Amino acid sequence: MIFITGGVRSGKSAFAERFVQRYGQDARYIYVATGVAFDREMEARIKRHQLDREQQGLHWLTVEMQVEIPAAMKQLNAQHVLLFECVTTWLANVLYHTETLDNREQRIADYILAFQEQLLAWQQQGVRVVIVSNEILDEPRSPFDEVELYRKLIGQFHQWIVTHCESAYEVQYQLVQQWK
Repeated sequence: MIFITGGVRSGKSAFAERFVQRYGQDARYIYVATGVAFDREMEARIKRHQLDREQQGLHWLTVEMQVEIPAAMKQLNAQHVLLFECVTTWLANVLYHTETLDNREQRIADYILAFQEQLLAWQQQGVRVVIVSNEILDEPRSPFDEVELYRKLIGQFHQWIVTHCESAYEVQYQLVQQWK
C-alpha cells in the first residue's frame, strides 16, 4: 500500500498515475473515483482526470464510490492495481451521508473501520493499492465544529494509513518528498 498526499492541485494525482505505471501493461488497473459532479468546476476536474487517464495507454476500469465499497471490489488479487482517488473526498461524502442519521458518530466510525478492514484485506490479497489524499491539516483552526470534526477524522485516518503502508509521499508544486 502506497500513500500519496499533498495540497489541492499540487500534482499528486499525476504523480500517483505515473507511479502505478511501474506495474506494467499486464496489471489490471482499477481507478476508484470518489468525486461527485455537484457543480461545473467539479465536472471539469472529473473530465480532466478522465482525459489524463485515457492518454496514459493503460486500460483503467473506473469504479465510482461515494461511501460504501462496492461488493465487486472486495475480492481482488495480486494482478490488480487499485488507485483510490481520494480519501478526503470519500470522508466528506461519508460526513454528508451521515449528517442526519441517528448515532452519527458511530456510523462514521463504522464506515472508517470498514474501509480500514478492506485496505488490510486488499493487502492480504496482494492487491497493490495507491491511496491519494489531500493535505488539509496545515490550515488554521476553523470556528466550525463540522470542519474540526473532519480535520480530526482525516488526521487520524492519514496516520492509520501511513502506519500500514509501505511508503508515503507528499507532493507540493509537483515536487515529491518521500517520508516513508
